Amino acid sequence: MRKMMDSFPDDLWAIILVLLPLKTITASKLVCKQWKSIVESSFFRELFISHHENSHSSPWSLMCKNDPVEVLSHYGGEIWGLGRSLNSYIYSFLTKKFVNHQEIYKHAKVVAYTDVGLVLIRVVSLFGNVSYFVANPVSEECVETDPPWFEPMHYFWPLGIATRTEKNGVLSGFKVVLLFDAMAVPWKKSLKFLVYSSETGLWSLETVQVPVFFWRHDYHNPISSNGSLHWLARNHNNDEAVVSIDFYSAGTGSVLVTPFPDLGKSPKFNRACTTCQGFLVYMNVVSVTKDDGSVDDRFSVWKLKSRKWQLVSEIVRENGFNYIPFAINPIDGKSVYFWSTYGNCLLSMNLLNGEFVCLNKFERGCISSSIECAKVMACIRGPIFSSFVLPLWVHRIPNKLREV
Repeated sequence: MRKMMDSFPDDLWAIILVLLPLKTITASKLVCKQWKSIVESSFFRELFISHHENSHSSPWSLMCKNDPVEVLSHYGGEIWGLGRSLNSYIYSFLTKKFVNHQEIYKHAKVVAYTDVGLVLIRVVSLFGNVSYFVANPVSEECVETDPPWFEPMHYFWPLGIATRTEKNGVLSGFKVVLLFDAMAVPWKKSLKFLVYSSETGLWSLETVQVPVFFWRHDYHNPISSNGSLHWLARNHNNDEAVVSIDFYSAGTGSVLVTPFPDLGKSPKFNRACTTCQGFLVYMNVVSVTKDDGSVDDRFSVWKLKSRKWQLVSEIVRENGFNYIPFAINPIDGKSVYFWSTYGNCLLSMNLLNGEFVCLNKFERGCISSSIECAKVMACIRGPIFSSFVLPLWVHRIPNKLREV
């Protein structure tokens, strides 16, 4: 039997291995050189992505921005084959990599998440030195960025990771972005960044001019998508807009200020954005008075595409939307999640028909993790959370330095 298996050509092994989940495929590289060569080939990657192109079961989590708390998580499925939530992988990785080495590290915390499976980790050594690691907590691949030429002062805030993905889905680069935030300048129009590039392996200081002044604190909760970092910001008139900075584009075209599509109206909930299928998404509820004097609640979902908001879905309910919308399924874009303050339960609404379903704690691999706790409720009402999504393939982390 072993001799017969050894005679299998690479094409046949590829057809067999492509049926396995990514977690198993990653481990299979340790079996033999032939399997390692097959799995790491571009042919196998394209075959796997093609096999799963219609699947919507890639794992994702909605994480509280300032606390390691998981608001919502979807795992399992045939693509990755995970048996637990992404937050548990993050916790295990941080413990194994940093917490268990207290003779070296004093503190380690995830400060940013992406939709390509990468997280940004801020680490403080016993001597107080600050360094940044980019990691995939599931595959446990980890890269330490070259420390800056000077110790970042407390004025430098870690914003996030801007990633670049090619048309074939291959992750080709990333940039770690820190913001210089002088406390004496409350209103900002010129932004200074300390940026690490995976292509050069170096840090550089960059200055970006924003068309209008915005309040400094608005830049502390960015969202990463398609090479850009996006912020919800307010100007002197307290008008809200999304500021987008493309860190892979040079010149004035790298900055985009997009007013919200419902500006001038009074949405029922605080404005916030999230990501879905590679796009920035905004959703909210606005009350509309009809000709007969009655009031309907209109729930709308927009996505930012080609530098403007496009309406994706709109649902009107006569009895109102008395639930807080806080997330959309980042993979299929068909399910929106709400929190009911009256029933203290998690709801899911199908955008195709507007029907609500009350989610149990475990349902179709969807869990709500400590949804009733005070930290999570503050996160939802804030809202201050980030989406963490695993892609359809295990991307190697591009880097000029050594893997750690």
